[in-house]
Amino acid sequence: MTARDGTGVAVIGGGLIGACVAAELAWAGERVTVFDPDRPGAAWAASAGLLTPTHEDLRGTPLDGDAVLSLALWPDFARRLEAASGQAVHHRPAPPGRGFGPLEGQVHPPSVRAAALAGLEVRREEVLHLQEDPRGLKVRTDAGEEVFAAGVLACGAWSAAFGLPVRAVWGEALLLPGSGAPLPRYAPRRAGRAAHRRYALDRPDGVYVGATARPQPSPAPGGWSDRWLLGVARDLLGDLPPGQAVRGRLAGARPVTPDGQPIVGPHPDWARVFVATGHGRHGALLAPLTARRALDWLRAGVAG
Repeated sequence: MTARDGTGVAVIGGGLIGACVAAELAWAGERVTVFDPDRPGAAWAASAGLLTPTHEDLRGTPLDGDAVLSLALWPDFARRLEAASGQAVHHRPAPPGRGFGPLEGQVHPPSVRAAALAGLEVRREEVLHLQEDPRGLKVRTDAGEEVFAAGVLACGAWSAAFGLPVRAVWGEALLLPGSGAPLPRYAPRRAGRAAHRRYALDRPDGVYVGATARPQPSPAPGGWSDRWLLGVARDLLGDLPPGQAVRGRLAGARPVTPDGQPIVGPHPDWARVFVATGHGRHGALLAPLTARRALDWLRAGVAG
């Protein structure tokens, strides 16, 4: 590992939130290093990419204001991602008359993450320990040790390793071939199944049908989750062609806090560390605002 004496920003976690934070800081001229061991089960890999406070029942909740602010940031954020990377992120505003609110829509999380990380230094290293010293923030990984000016913790469901009250709730979805049906489609929530919002979205990689909320992912194809999700597909899209192949099975660990609110702000123990985690099922929606707040913190000189 190359020695560095207290310069640059370490972004710990390269999921959707970490990648968007890293991009925002890099656009502002910061020297950014992303540490991401690329663990299986990262939330972004199974995220629907919904930008829909109405569908997610955020109106009137503590997240209402942030949801509206972040939605307003998404069009420009998507344009900047595409301009900087040369890659599409598939940001789409709501089609008229489909039950969305006036500012709602969707993105494709794998494409957003890829565009945000394009051109940045990404290390497939696991961060094991953080320590502040007179030189800055010492970051120890499974490959060595280095000192940065500041750090951003965006570890998602793995944030508990850094003293944060975050646990994993697994979300699962299926990707099906194109249905020909007008999409997106949403089903009313069933009594007693509030955690299971049912929807079908068209995406660049297929028709996304979701989503579950479980303490553990299904152990194998064909289990309860697949059966339930195929039932959702039939409810929303009509009878599926006999033997229609499932194009992909997606599972990701959503980072959830005890009160359901994201943790976005200075770390309680480390002055040089900003926390951006605990977004639950709203990571795609809140990513631009979280990135903006990380940049504002850095500009305020909190890191020294």
